[in-house]
Amino acid sequence: MFKREAKNWTVQGNLMVSFYDPGPIDDETWQDYCDTVASQQVLKVLATSVGAVEVSAPQRKSMSQALKTEPRVSVSVVTDEAIVRGLMIAVSWLGRVDVKAFPWHKVAAAYQHLGPSGINEKETLDLVDSVRRRVEGHEEAS
Repeated sequence: MFKREAKNWTVQGNLMVSFYDPGPIDDETWQDYCDTVASQQVLKVLATSVGAVEVSAPQRKSMSQALKTEPRVSVSVVTDEAIVRGLMIAVSWLGRVDVKAFPWHKVAAAYQHLGPSGINEKETLDLVDSVRRRVEGHEEAS
């Protein structure tokens, strides 16, 4: 189900900003995430994480299907995991998904890669911080 806001993400303009911390993601949350990515409202995804996020094979398949839904989305992945950034480069070489990976110190470049509408760079960086704080338990979810 499309959700403009959940614990792990917020949609503003045509941009979805998400944050996941290390560990597995429950199937219901992941399905809502995929449904939101596949929605007509989301054209850009700024997916951020710290540590190793565990995504199962069925969850990867669900995301693959979501990313193939028209209109196609552009994705910037921001993570401290070098292996994940390397995998995103490999995925981009396949040419099926517009995805680019960035380390945390280049989160502004991740925003610029996407060029979303309805939200400027400062608002986006503030939103990244807000969603991360919410997930890490430093503020209450809406």
